[in-house]
Amino acid sequence: MPHLFFFMACPHSLGEADAFTGWIGLKDADLNSHGSFMGFFQYQARDLAGATHKGVLEAVSEAEAARKLKSGRLYPVSIKAVKSRSRRKVPQEHVIRFFYDLSDLLEAGLSVDRALALISTNQSHKVFRQVVKDLFEEVQGGSDLSESLGKYRDVFGDLADHMVRAGEASATLGPILKKFAQYLEQQKAFRQTLISSMIYPGILLFTSMISLVVLLVYVIPNFAQIFQDLNQEVPLLTEILLQTGIFVQEYGWIFPLLLGIAFFGIRSSHRNPKVRGTVDRLLFRLPFTRFLIVHSELTRFCRTLGTMMQSGVPMLKSLSLAQEVLMNTVLKSSMSTLHREIKAGHSMSNFFRTQSTFPPRMGTMLRIAEEQGNLASGLLGLAEYFEREVHRTIQRLMTLLEPAVILFTGSIIAVMVISMFTAIFGIHDIQF
Repeated sequence: MPHLFFFMACPHSLGEADAFTGWIGLKDADLNSHGSFMGFFQYQARDLAGATHKGVLEAVSEAEAARKLKSGRLYPVSIKAVKSRSRRKVPQEHVIRFFYDLSDLLEAGLSVDRALALISTNQSHKVFRQVVKDLFEEVQGGSDLSESLGKYRDVFGDLADHMVRAGEASATLGPILKKFAQYLEQQKAFRQTLISSMIYPGILLFTSMISLVVLLVYVIPNFAQIFQDLNQEVPLLTEILLQTGIFVQEYGWIFPLLLGIAFFGIRSSHRNPKVRGTVDRLLFRLPFTRFLIVHSELTRFCRTLGTMMQSGVPMLKSLSLAQEVLMNTVLKSSMSTLHREIKAGHSMSNFFRTQSTFPPRMGTMLRIAEEQGNLASGLLGLAEYFEREVHRTIQRLMTLLEPAVILFTGSIIAVMVISMFTAIFGIHDIQF
């Protein structure tokens, strides 16, 4: 369960700006899967038609930058390392609203540069307003919107420029921008549902712990003082609680310190691929956490792949990008050969049917979608199904967790009360 709770407190970038990291959901912005530090590389490349593309991408080395370009069917002319820059932090609601507004203005007949100019004047967030102004200047200077968005992947994510490029090629930029905004909105809603489901149990557990601390630190010691004034021996159970309260009173500061060390220790160990892989494999062996990991990851994978294919992004490119949203090392390893299988001409449904890691429904529904010639819609339908399953499971967990917390803390408080009443009934000879 710590795996799940840490994940739910850690929103993930699924085409969005990465803000946090976690065992299930978060890729680190500064390190790759081998623990190497990422850097920025400015590139100039050509596509198959001979058109020139310029931009900035994140990679560990020039060789990896070239590999990323070639995977997107771009052939590098020059690659140059540039000074690393800090990630711009922009609330995701601003990014979602940006794509909605841009879509509406384009469908109303405005040009891209004029739409960007209007949107920039209405931005309340200082950093994002400057980003939109930069986009406007680049588009006005002759750059494509997709090329410009590729320079701001720390703000718009890794998927935006690819979907916009597909929209530009098919002359359906407005509808595709709206589809991408809906995708981001669905991802945000999915994450918020997971987080909000933990709020009430978290508050309940916190208040219960505060009540126990008050009883141990203030009530029990004062009660024991009465016995000392009456020259009575304190009963064993009351004495144990009294000594526990004294320990908490004198050394209670250690507990927040240990929690802080544990938190930063988890974050630090997450950056170690070996530790992360070990934890992922361990949690994957547990039936309950395995279910949550698989269904959460497949929700993001299917929604990302389906949205990009439906928007006209080539299948192999969509698959490469969709696999990037998988952060569990076990699941990512299981899906590592999918790209090669598809490239060899095999069906996607056949791959998932032969992999025991994935639910049987995955292969079955994809086969039906392939037969109907509507794979993108099938993937989006699977994303909705897996999301409902995660919500239902979390809801059941919370339904069980709330009374469990009440029963646990109630039992401890009952023991304290019983110890006090036992002590009172044991008073036999009051000396003045």
